[in-house]
Amino acid sequence: MKVGQLVVLVDDADGVEAGREGCIMGMRDDMVTVGCQSPDRLHLVLARTWQVLPRELFRRLSAREGGK
Repeated sequence: MKVGQLVVLVDDADGVEAGREGCIMGMRDDMVTVGCQSPDRLHLVLARTWQVLPRELFRRLSAREGGK
C-alpha cells in the first residue's frame, strides 16, 4: 500500500462502517490514515493495515464471492 491509493474498509474502523471507500492519506508502521468522503464532509479514519484492502482487490474478491 502507498499514499494516494484507493482502498476499501473491510472492517469497521474509527466509527466508519465496513465497505466505505477512501484514499490513503498517510502511513506509519501498521497504521494508515484513510480519507473517506461523505455527502457533507471528509472523515479521516485511523485504521490498521489489515482493516483495508486495495479497491481493485476488494472488487475482485467480492465478484468471486458473488459468483458462488
